Amino acid sequence: MTFLRACFAIGLASLAALLAVPAPGVQADDLTPEQIKEGQRFIVNNALFILFHESGHMLVSELELPVLGREEDAVDALSSVMLLESEDDELKAAMQDAADGWFLIDEANGDALDDSDFLDTHGLDRQRAYSIVCMMAGADADYFKVFIDSLDFPAERREECVDEYAKTRDSWFGLLEAHEDDKKTTKFTVTYEPANNADLQPFADLLKENQVLESIEATYGEGYDIPDGIKVTGKTCGTENAFWNPADREITYCYEMAAYHAALMVNYFGNQNATANEDVEQAESETPEAEANSNSVKLKLKD
Repeated sequence: MTFLRACFAIGLASLAALLAVPAPGVQADDLTPEQIKEGQRFIVNNALFILFHESGHMLVSELELPVLGREEDAVDALSSVMLLESEDDELKAAMQDAADGWFLIDEANGDALDDSDFLDTHGLDRQRAYSIVCMMAGADADYFKVFIDSLDFPAERREECVDEYAKTRDSWFGLLEAHEDDKKTTKFTVTYEPANNADLQPFADLLKENQVLESIEATYGEGYDIPDGIKVTGKTCGTENAFWNPADREITYCYEMAAYHAALMVNYFGNQNATANEDVEQAESETPEAEANSNSVKLKLKD
């Protein structure tokens, strides 16, 4: 438990300021065991989605795959397809945290959009979140029903997502089919570098404990004609990021990215706690007469 609290504590201090995520009035010790477990899963699942995104860039580069439209959108779609088509329910569930991740990033940024956001190679954060939700609705609307319903996702849009997902899945699998070889195995070099930073090391340990980087080799290490030697590296980068470097043939996941997601969750839990406290204070401030009036209104509504 101490290890997990350490992961979230940094989101409350220096890294929260560094990563421009507002730190609420909550301490790591205020988090419940359930919140800590949820936060740990959130970090791991967002790292998985990001790594599958970067592996999409790797496939485009290594296999010389054609891409129509923006490559960032295309590999976001591939990341969704690979997770959703997995037989592992935990990987499917990772999609919910990935969508929530982009929603929380959008909320953290507020309305501070400028021209650079619209010029970026990526879609807007909320657009990326809803694109993921659409993939979920198209792949298995029943499995994700509770989550999708919570977003008030329109029924008409859900129906459109079924065809969109099928086309996306078939397009990607059609491209990859030409490079499939059941006899082929690919050796990936997975490395968790020391963080050399006391604040970031818990995140390096968390990722390693959950074998997050190994997920890429587990997915593409067998059955694809990919040359050996691709590196998948976790490291301290000096910025919250992840990227594919075709010259070095390396996928890099920065520990700062995990810290950023931790800070988002700490902020989220802080807001939850604040709302709960406000509800309690409001309830305690109500007079017996006010409570009676409140009950009478409910009875009238019920009638």
